[in-house]
Amino acid sequence: MLRKKVHMKILQGLFVLISLFGYYYIGYEIVREQSSVLVLLYLSLFVFTYLLIRSCDSLKKILGIGILFRLILLIATPLLSQDFYRFIWDGMLVANHLNPYEATPDFLNQSSAFFLSQFSQDLYNGMGTLSAEHYSNYPPLNQLGFYIASILGGDSILANIVSIRLLLILADLGIFWIGIKLLNLLGLPEKRIAFYFLNPLIIVELIGNLHWEGAMMFFFLLGLYYIFIENKWKWSFIPMAASIALKLIPLMILPLLWQFLKPKKSILFGLLTLMCSLMFFIPLFIGQEGIEHYLKTISLWFNRFEFNGSLYYIIRKLGYEVKGYNIIRMFGKVTPYIIIALVACFTFIRNNKTPKSVINGMLLMLSCYFFISTTVHPWYIVCLVTIGLFSNYSYPLFWSALVTLSYVAYGNYNFNENFYLISLQYGLVYGILVYEMIQKKVLLHHFK
Repeated sequence: MLRKKVHMKILQGLFVLISLFGYYYIGYEIVREQSSVLVLLYLSLFVFTYLLIRSCDSLKKILGIGILFRLILLIATPLLSQDFYRFIWDGMLVANHLNPYEATPDFLNQSSAFFLSQFSQDLYNGMGTLSAEHYSNYPPLNQLGFYIASILGGDSILANIVSIRLLLILADLGIFWIGIKLLNLLGLPEKRIAFYFLNPLIIVELIGNLHWEGAMMFFFLLGLYYIFIENKWKWSFIPMAASIALKLIPLMILPLLWQFLKPKKSILFGLLTLMCSLMFFIPLFIGQEGIEHYLKTISLWFNRFEFNGSLYYIIRKLGYEVKGYNIIRMFGKVTPYIIIALVACFTFIRNNKTPKSVINGMLLMLSCYFFISTTVHPWYIVCLVTIGLFSNYSYPLFWSALVTLSYVAYGNYNFNENFYLISLQYGLVYGILVYEMIQKKVLLHHFK
């Protein structure tokens, strides 16, 4: 028995060392154009993570190893995403009392001497032409995070990166804490939290590439926890509104609480959340065109941008056959109505009277949204991975690994997507989802 424990500790240490090397290489050495190496390394990290989770016997180990994986990336400049340049740019604007929704970086760069500093020029050049020509699409609480990073980081890009990264690490620690409390409340194994805290997608895309979905999910889980505790639901509207003010995604799934809270409580909860959200969104209404610019930029995700779609790509193919051209603009006009119809079905037709049924419904609703989306970047799946921890499904975990295949598109000059790999990704995800729905049990046995 003693020898077996020693062997297990040695294996654990080996898994940690190999994973640390992998995160270091992804964080500091590899660029997304090296897509073959990146995808293979990414998928290898998932294998070692699963082995590591199976060998961990305490939450303290999971917490310590997860923190270690995050800290290895602390001073890395993201090589897989340019978005952080825009984060820092918006933070710079807010720190200088400028509204990030009022003007595009292109306009500001050409019209004001303030933006001739080396710092602002590096940010402008780094964000790329696509970001520079559009207004900011990041909600107000996101802008607050950028502002805090700007105050802490000043005119240093690296200091801003580290500041943002520390905020996101704090959010992940918050998810670890509230996630365990929510798992206990639902009568689920605490160890499930490891599938978030040690997940390579979470570590690379959130901590490495500085995306804010983790911060959104922290506030969302906090709000959900208060909703599921009797007599505490009235306090849930504040974190829920904060979640919406970070990313708009929660707006699609909060209506699913209608049956659980009952009509009277649901209406009061909705009004309180709406009022609190409007307070967070006040910066959008400062200036003549802030709200118009914001909505205009958001609409681009429905009628212009395309990346790693699934059902949409099938519809687009049919559109070419019937119309002879890309029908994305036409599809973008009807997508909001499809989403509203889905939300209505999941809210009023599906049975959502228990905490577990609510969570399962939220997971399936968001999955349907991403299945019809024109754009599905890897970090979008974070919300599914997080909600999936508390559900009867494990397909989000498999998707978190398979979605990394989308990076193959960056490996060629023309940015052509590999539709065989996209078909493989979604074919496996749909297959696992159907299996779990029919068999009523998760495919990943350790996830039980």
